Parts: sequence; structure tokens; C-alpha cells
Amino acid sequence: MTPLNNFHHKESLDYKKIFFVDIISLLMGFTGGLLVYTMSAYFKNVWESSNIGWTFLIANIILLIILFNIHKLVHTVGRSTLFQLLTICKISVFIALVIVIGKIPETTLLILYIILEALSWAVLKMILESYVTDNESGRIYGFNLTVTNIGLILAPIAAIQLLSQFGFTGIFYFSIILNIIIFAVAFFNLRHVDTLRPQQPNYKGLFKKLQSRTDIQKIFSISFALEFFFAIMVIYTPLYLLDQGFSWSQISIIFTVMLIPLILIQYPVGLLADKKLGEKELLFIAFVLIALSSTALYFFGNTSMIIIMTILLISRIGAAFVGILRLSYFYKRIDKTDVDMIAFFQTARPLAYIIAPATASVFLIFLPMNSVFILITFIALLTLYPVYKLQDNHAQSENKTY
Repeated sequence: MTPLNNFHHKESLDYKKIFFVDIISLLMGFTGGLLVYTMSAYFKNVWESSNIGWTFLIANIILLIILFNIHKLVHTVGRSTLFQLLTICKISVFIALVIVIGKIPETTLLILYIILEALSWAVLKMILESYVTDNESGRIYGFNLTVTNIGLILAPIAAIQLLSQFGFTGIFYFSIILNIIIFAVAFFNLRHVDTLRPQQPNYKGLFKKLQSRTDIQKIFSISFALEFFFAIMVIYTPLYLLDQGFSWSQISIIFTVMLIPLILIQYPVGLLADKKLGEKELLFIAFVLIALSSTALYFFGNTSMIIIMTILLISRIGAAFVGILRLSYFYKRIDKTDVDMIAFFQTARPLAYIIAPATASVFLIFLPMNSVFILITFIALLTLYPVYKLQDNHAQSENKTY
């Protein structure tokens, strides 16, 4: 099928603002990484159970509802102000976590953190879209993901050091400091993005648009599949490895190596999608890798550290491809004023974090923990169909022929 780029819209490129968004993304990647791979263990300690998917289920049901209405907040206060308010709320949550004791208040606060963190990323993506043009979308989002993942890859080692010396309280204190820095960078450097405040979106109009935009429907399903993968991996991989007898120090090494592709691959892949290829072909390869590695983890997960590390590394190569390509494709097809479309696209994550732990929780009643990885294989194989049907974007080299 001949790729088409029929969606013309007003764009502006501002490298200075993009630089500050990248700084914030680096810091958010680090502070988010401190918690993302230790949070399930925290919930397990609090509730004395490995079946803790319900906590993520509650958080993401609430998040999904808020995302469908976040356009109202963006319209009222603006992107930058909303981002700053969310950061202040996260600082308050961490302060409270240092002080409070008890299953219910601690769980409630961490659920609130999950919601605030996801909303912060959604709004930050809206800010970044304000300064990106289609011709450079792949490389700009690729570089943004790279710096985000630099923070994420440094986080497991830092988290283990903080856990071993100070417990979870050390992680909370460090997160307070990082979020104060994030607030300062946003406050002093991104304030005027609020002048780009969009008109109030109409969600009846959104769903009408989606009916005719099969390209957005398909890239949303692709994004959902990736978030499903992450939901299962983030919640259950640490618990599975602990059950297999691995120590936290070994797990930190596994996770650090596993995350390397997220640093090395995403910018080159974004550049390749911009200049030489569209996103479609690369997405197909990526989901094949995810399906194969997830199946391998099911069959060989209880073996040596090297084998598990290799399997997880391959899975993240596939995830790294999808991570940048879904953003490159989506943001080439929408405009900075399409807040309703951006908010809808962001619902893939909470929707996956609702469906994945709910499904996994049922699996774990009857099956061993490694069965959750077969769920990923199933979703990845199903996603090959929308990838195959996806209408590809022109790369710059292809545009020269038209």
C-alpha cells in the first residue's frame, strides 16, 4: 500500500524548549525508575502477598477517567501550569510517605503517585508536541526517549543502594529532591507554553474523528500492546526473579543490562524512520522479537542469570523499537492543538494497566507466575495484524520521488 501523509497542520520548532523538556525527561526517568521496579516489592511487603495486581488496577481505572477529562484542565490552566501543579502534588505524596504508617494510607499514597506520575508524562508529551515538526518527529522523540531511558537505566543501581542503606524511606527522600529540581526547571523555562492553550475540545467530535481515522485506531492498538507488555513486565518480573532465588543486587544488574537497548536504539530508529523507512516494517520486526522473547522467558525463566538477562535484553530491543515508532507515527499524524487526540492516545497506558493485571491476577489463581509471560506473547502476535494493515508514513527519501 502506498504510504500517505495527508494531514497538514501548523508546526513550530524550538530546540531551546525541547532541550529543557529533555532535561525534565531525564530527571523524571530517573526518579520514576527508582520506584517502577521496586514498587511491586513494596506492595508485596505491605500486603504480604505476590498477587498485588489489584493496586495497579485501581490506580489505572482512576487514571483512565482523568485522562478522558484532562483536556478540561489543560484548557483551563494550560500545559505548563498543570505540569507544575502535578509535580507539587508528587512532592507532597513523597513527604506523606515518609511520615505515614499503615497498609491503607501507604497503599493509597502510592496509588496516588502512580496516577500523578502518568499524568505528568502525558502533559509533558503535550508540551513537547508544541515544539516538534513532522520532518524531525522521529529523531526528536527518539532522543527524548533516549535521555528518559538514561535516567531509567541508572535508577535500578541507585534504587538498590538506597534500599540497602536506607530502605524505601531513602527512595522517597531522594524522589523529593529530584522533583523539586524538576519543578524549578519547568517553572523557569517552560512557562510561556501556556500561551499555546488550545480551545475546549469536544469529545463527541473526537469519536467522530476516530471513526474516520483508522490510522489512529491502529497505532493506538499498537501502543496498547506495548503498554500491556510493560505492565506485565514491571509488575511481575521483579517478583518472579525474587521467587527464582535472585538477590536484589543480581536483579539490579539484570535490569541495567536489559535497559541498554532503550538508550542505544531509539534515536537511531527514529532517525531511520524519518529519513529512510516508514514505521511499519520496523514495527513488524519488533513485535516478532517481543513474542519470541516472552515465550522464551516462560520456558527458560528458571535457568541461569545470563540466559534470563539475554532473554530480557531481546525483549527490550523489540520494546525500544515500538516505543519510538508509535510516537513518531502518531505525532506525524496530529497537531499540537489536538489535545483531545493526544489525551486519547495516552489512555493506552492506563487501559493496559487495567486489563493486564486483572487478567494476570486471574491467571495466577490457577497457574504459576511465569504463565503471565504467555499473555504477552498472545498480545504481541495479535498486534501483527494492525501493524500489517497500518498505513505507512513517507520517509524523507521516499518523499523525494513524489
